[in-house]
Amino acid sequence: MDLSVVTERVRDVPWMSPEQGATVYDHILQTTPAQVLELGTAHGASAAYMAAALDEIGAGHLTTLDQTGAPYEPGALLSELGLDRYVTFVRRDDSSYNWFLKEQIADRSDAAGNCEPLYDFCYLDGAHNFTIDGLAFFLVEKLMRPGGWLLLDDLEWSNDASPSGAKPPFPMSASEFSEPHMRAVFDLLVRQHPSFNEFRVQDGNWGWARKGEGTRRYDVVASRSLAGLVMQGSWRAARTISAKIRRR
Repeated sequence: MDLSVVTERVRDVPWMSPEQGATVYDHILQTTPAQVLELGTAHGASAAYMAAALDEIGAGHLTTLDQTGAPYEPGALLSELGLDRYVTFVRRDDSSYNWFLKEQIADRSDAAGNCEPLYDFCYLDGAHNFTIDGLAFFLVEKLMRPGGWLLLDDLEWSNDASPSGAKPPFPMSASEFSEPHMRAVFDLLVRQHPSFNEFRVQDGNWGWARKGEGTRRYDVVASRSLAGLVMQGSWRAARTISAKIRRR
């Protein structure tokens, strides 16, 4: 599916902007992943962009997870676009997606402790919590094929700065509540992991990492102008505030 078609349908669907959608769409076209994993489906905008890119390629599959009872209906969106054949929606009663990852590792491990990898690209946009997503990273690494890419969203998001007044899943200290958890996951876990050698921070908000060997590389890039980045921040804030108003 052409990028313009999916963008026209989901441009106002939280939580992925058209600019971000174009980036992840182009990434999939360039890397042609056979298996894509998304941790945190939400409203399905990101899943729509990824599935549209798989449709454009004509191959590949997306598995996207969220908790049972999440107040979203992403399946209807993907079905309306005719992209649901590329997507498996997983809804679980587990405390987090880590139990799903644990079960996949168990199913794909032999008696000697070797885990057969599965995924070529993983988009992590779920709990935004160091405890949950720190473990999720280590589990995803075991399931990621060499050359695969990991993308972390919301590097600078924190509980106290959330426009929606998001509540943490359990009690937190003052520093836990104020510091960006995904930035800590990216800087202290992902970038220091020996299985990854290529890292990129994009627009201050996305952290990319490629599983591979060789010289380690770290880049900081901006895909848009400063004005564009400001508008991007305003877009995300507006979408979050809008969602809060609708829930009331």
